[in-house]
Amino acid sequence: MGFCAEDLAAALKGSLGKDPVSHYPVLTLRGKRTLISTASALASVDGKIVRLQESPAVIEGCLWLPAEFLTSVLPQILGGPVAVRGAEAKAPLAEGKVPPKGEAKPEPKAAQAQKGASVSVGAEVAADSVRLTLAGKDAVLADVAQGSNEIVVTLAEGGLTGTAQDVGAGIVDGIAFNQGGRTLKVALGPGFKRLESLKLRDPDRLVLVFKGEGQRVNPPPPDDVQAAPGTADAGTAPGGPPRKTAAFDTVVLDPGHGGSDTGATTAGGLQEKDLTLVLAQKTAALLEKAGLRVILTRSTDTQVPLVQRTAIANYNRADLFLSIHLNSSPAPSARGTETYFLSRNATDLWSTQLAAKENTEGTASGATADSGLNLVLWELAQTSYIVESSVLAEAIQQEFNTLLGTTDRGVRQAPFVVLEGAQMPAVLVEVAFLSNPDESKRLTDPAFQDQVAQGLTQSILAFKARYDKPEAPPPAS
Repeated sequence: MGFCAEDLAAALKGSLGKDPVSHYPVLTLRGKRTLISTASALASVDGKIVRLQESPAVIEGCLWLPAEFLTSVLPQILGGPVAVRGAEAKAPLAEGKVPPKGEAKPEPKAAQAQKGASVSVGAEVAADSVRLTLAGKDAVLADVAQGSNEIVVTLAEGGLTGTAQDVGAGIVDGIAFNQGGRTLKVALGPGFKRLESLKLRDPDRLVLVFKGEGQRVNPPPPDDVQAAPGTADAGTAPGGPPRKTAAFDTVVLDPGHGGSDTGATTAGGLQEKDLTLVLAQKTAALLEKAGLRVILTRSTDTQVPLVQRTAIANYNRADLFLSIHLNSSPAPSARGTETYFLSRNATDLWSTQLAAKENTEGTASGATADSGLNLVLWELAQTSYIVESSVLAEAIQQEFNTLLGTTDRGVRQAPFVVLEGAQMPAVLVEVAFLSNPDESKRLTDPAFQDQVAQGLTQSILAFKARYDKPEAPPPAS
């Protein structure tokens, strides 16, 4: 269990900001500055390192701190021991407990009116996590109990509603609850490692993140027909993936490679899989600030089959899929950005060879580099998105020509397996050449990484604006 850093700062009349150099969160209390790492289980109180058992993390826009922060870091800030019960009283949601009756404050009338209301259940799926969000006033008072093979969530009041229950298998093998009931059961799969939970306000939500590896999903059919309201069986939760909305609100970012599939490497030990993850995470943070829902196909160094990457995008009903990679060439002088969308017929020999290389490396994690009938069918499925994909690819290409100061290498087409099956505009960007000494050095610079993330974000937001306000057709002659 954990709690929001924002709640702690508010309760103790402090502030939460960001370090201008490392970009890590900074908690300022009683004149002391605490730098909180989101990449490792560490915090620094005025330069003194404090080790934690769990790494702090940003979830749903909130900096989640492990419960031990109260007993190991807070005493360093306040200059003495801290009673956990006192901290809970100031931030009653910190440990997921309700304050004792004698300490409870009267609820506002608006909050009382929400008691007994419905709690919606939604799911987001990635290869290394399954996130369930229970939204509603009664969600934050739910009891979460973990057994050997399942997690059981029980509401004190209210009833459960939702549609996103068929999450595939691996980390989570199934979700079951009755519409209007108070108990939700999550069957754990062999890939499950740990559960992280977070309670948020405004609006009230209980977020359960099931961490692990090997989650596989079955993508929805391209022409999924929604049932008419009221036709679902009232005794069970409707199955199936999230429903597609008319708004452009969901982006899936795919950090290329992962696990034993390192991608391009340098003599100095740089690996493509690590840098693409950093770039994807930074881009996700910027897009979320812009109000978009962002899902990473992986948030850790794990293997993800190529065919599962677009399956994840399809499951989550994404409006856009972007696979982020770094290039490599036998010629150290090769430099610049290349942006691709799907086609059986590659633009040139280089594009053919690059796609073959990426597809072959992906087979180590369970992909099938099939350039036959499946690719033909999926290319046909992409036909309705081909214009949008090319527009997005062009926007990214132009943005990075300026950023890298290179001659335009052009938007290209190639038979990338990772783009097969995408039921939305989908592109793959080779940001820069890891084999080029200058570009390789720049890719390790956090400031340049921020520029790359900003460039990708601007391109996606420009595409969103075009989606939200499509160009009017030319007047009839």
